[in-house]
Amino acid sequence: MGGSNKTTQTTSNEPYSAAKPLLNQGMGDALKLYKDGGLVKPNTMNTVVPYAQQTTQAMGGLQSLGQANTGGQGLSGQLQGIIDSGGYNDNQMTALGGIKDAATGAFDINSNPAYSQVRQRAMDAASNAAALNASGAGRYGSGTHTNAAATAVGNVAADMDMGEYRNWQGRKDAANTQLFNAGQQGQSNMGNAYQGMQDAYSPLLQVGAMNEDLYGRTLNDQLRIAQERQNAPLANIQALQGVASGAGNLGSSTATAQGPSNTLSNIAGGALAGGSLLKSGGGKL
Repeated sequence: MGGSNKTTQTTSNEPYSAAKPLLNQGMGDALKLYKDGGLVKPNTMNTVVPYAQQTTQAMGGLQSLGQANTGGQGLSGQLQGIIDSGGYNDNQMTALGGIKDAATGAFDINSNPAYSQVRQRAMDAASNAAALNASGAGRYGSGTHTNAAATAVGNVAADMDMGEYRNWQGRKDAANTQLFNAGQQGQSNMGNAYQGMQDAYSPLLQVGAMNEDLYGRTLNDQLRIAQERQNAPLANIQALQGVASGAGNLGSSTATAQGPSNTLSNIAGGALAGGSLLKSGGGKL
């Protein structure tokens, strides 16, 4: 005693009749394009933005500026000269020479013509004063007059020379301080000059970076085009599948329901069916 009870349901989804020609035409056209490799076409257009005329003009100016001031030319030559001179330009070297002379030179009372003139006038004034005093005392031309004049002149000269020596010592000390500071400044100047020589190449670096940027963008665009061409076959397949999936809800479908298949369930089902028949016949055999 066995058996099965199945319920089968079939569903058919048909497109709108007026749409069928459109679907057939669309699928046929898509298939033809796919076979020709034209369903998806790679974009091979150049998308790199070129330099503007103003940009190329500015680049040319920067390049000319850099070339005119590098390699020993223009600013780089002057800066190299400063480095070669210990950090000083020509005018500074002249001033530094004077400072060195003042800092290292020996004391010479006759080295300053202006001082010598003032000193001589003071000595003459002292001599004249001594002469006037001797004349007033009636001793002009005497030994007393001569001694007094010599003493006065000598005192004036000695006082002035001592003052000049002290001034020279002050100038010498100041010059030594200036010389030390000049050495420090020279080191700083050399560093600045070296940095300035590097900065002179900045315009050329700017132009080079701009050219490298353009080349990089061009290369990336070429890579993009190559990738699109390489991916075109796969993209065509995917596009064709996408077109085909648009008709996925059309056509026929079948659904099957499986009922109880064991003997006990069948007997019970038959008894229920027989009971229904008896009731419908009035309950008589």
